Amino acid sequence: MNKIHLQIIAQKEAKELFSLINRNKKRLARYFPLTLKKNENIGSTINYLKELTQKTKKKEIYALGIYSQQDLIGMMFVKNIDWRVPKCELGYFIDKAYEGKGIMSIAIDETIKYCFENLKMEKIFLRIGTENIGSKRVAEKKGFELEGILRREFRLETKELVDVEYYGKLKTPPKNS
Repeated sequence: MNKIHLQIIAQKEAKELFSLINRNKKRLARYFPLTLKKNENIGSTINYLKELTQKTKKKEIYALGIYSQQDLIGMMFVKNIDWRVPKCELGYFIDKAYEGKGIMSIAIDETIKYCFENLKMEKIFLRIGTENIGSKRVAEKKGFELEGILRREFRLETKELVDVEYYGKLKTPPKNS
């Protein structure tokens, strides 16, 4: 397996991001409908990256590209940040050609470390579709604990509202454990 690295995605990578999203359109449609909508053509991808850059400057979101060598092969989003707690949600996807090679597992480890050490988060959470067995397996493997099911919490591309399982990982275990 190739060594990977993560870094904040830059506006100059619009062509690579558009290509990644376009190659994986069918796979992303269910849980990344907004990302697809904002990347329908190269012009909209340029605007999307400008928007992400502005939100990163405001510390509202961190959009990290996942790279193998110099190739953009996936995305990791640190989003829904609540600085009062502080906590954040992770969202991620990888190119189909790189799936099942342990790359996302490494990317999640690096992002968890970044969130706890650099961003000083106390909690990281994931919202995973109830039928998404693979993502639930990865979450549990990475030490996330199921905290509950949020009913009708996410709207799919079909406009259907679906339940999601809410997983959390704390920086330090609670004192009463």
